[in-house]
Amino acid sequence: MDSEVTRFSRLVKCEVGSLPFTHLGIPIGVNMKRAKVWKPVMDRFLAKLSKWKARYLSFAGRMTLAKSVLGSLPSYFLSLFAAPKCVINKLEKIRREFIWGKSNSRHKLRWIRWELLMKSKKAGGMGIGGIQGSNHAMLSKWWWRFKENTNQLWAEVVIAIHKGNVTSNPPTFIPLKKTIPGVWKDVGSVEVALSKIGINIKESLVAERDSWRWQSDPNGSLFVKQVCSDIEKAAEGDGNDSYVFGWNNWAPPKVNFLLWRAIIGKVASKVGLIHRGVPLSDSTCPRCGIYGEDPDHIFVNCLWAQSIWRNVLTWIRISFPVDIINPKNLISFITACPGGKVWKLLVYTIAMGTVLRIWNARNEKVFDDHFIPINIMVEKIKEDVEKIKEDVFLRISNRSNLKSPSWEKWKT
Repeated sequence: MDSEVTRFSRLVKCEVGSLPFTHLGIPIGVNMKRAKVWKPVMDRFLAKLSKWKARYLSFAGRMTLAKSVLGSLPSYFLSLFAAPKCVINKLEKIRREFIWGKSNSRHKLRWIRWELLMKSKKAGGMGIGGIQGSNHAMLSKWWWRFKENTNQLWAEVVIAIHKGNVTSNPPTFIPLKKTIPGVWKDVGSVEVALSKIGINIKESLVAERDSWRWQSDPNGSLFVKQVCSDIEKAAEGDGNDSYVFGWNNWAPPKVNFLLWRAIIGKVASKVGLIHRGVPLSDSTCPRCGIYGEDPDHIFVNCLWAQSIWRNVLTWIRISFPVDIINPKNLISFITACPGGKVWKLLVYTIAMGTVLRIWNARNEKVFDDHFIPINIMVEKIKEDVEKIKEDVFLRISNRSNLKSPSWEKWKT
């Protein structure tokens, strides 16, 4: 046999190789069910989501990077191989520890369930996605490629090797001999994995004349993102009662994240810290000194916070409602006030800026014992709003399809 290989290599003028080897960064001829083979992916994850980066990025920055790394570093591996469960768990652990800013010296509190962070924004989460779902979605792409390209050489090779699937019970949607290991077996495993969460490949991948398309995707052929969305919806189910946050592109990501956490009650309040086992001498509000400091009290119920809101809302000609008890109620009331599209966005942005100012002032009091008077706070918020109005005016003038107002009318 070796002599035949040598003869053919001389004939085509190439070297004789051996398994395993690496081609375009992908290992060939190795057992991808072994965790050690995935070490390059884990190392790249660790390098991209390093602990020193976590120290210098905000929570919003860490969330953004943890989401982006999923779509870049391991795509070669995850689009060809079904990752072992232990590898999925390790990669998710790296992302979790990065988002919560874990260091070698200490563990930070994790205020939000990982499952909620992975949920789509439409389902009340932050949409960072899951690695397992992305793996299945990228593998499922091969189903469409195979159905669309049965006359290509690679597809003919698959058919020649796996054509015995007609005897399988139940029959598989693509040719597959489960006794043959390798990449195609991983591709075929997606059918069972998706069916367990209620996604039927034979119902989702439908034939239309001479082409195939993923039924729920308007683009048909480019469906990886849509499959990820379908997997998330199936995993979330119909019993979702999470608050669906209204993301505001006019405000920085860190402000959006802060308001979302304030609404769902997941900020580092004194009551919350004590509830999680942090020893504090007392749980009373450091500003009013009367009531326990929970998220609702910090942002709405404290007399100091209420005075801030009354001043800000009066300034933008909105009456402060008397029955508001938490940030969710307050933001819902503000965003429901009548007005045009631009005005509503501006008011929402002002409300977000106020939440940020209240939180920063609270932290100055807790950590530096510096109390900021109400009149100074209101003036700072007004200064912030003037900057916001300038930014929004430039955005409308240069990027938006909306009719640009004159600066004189806008600034008033």
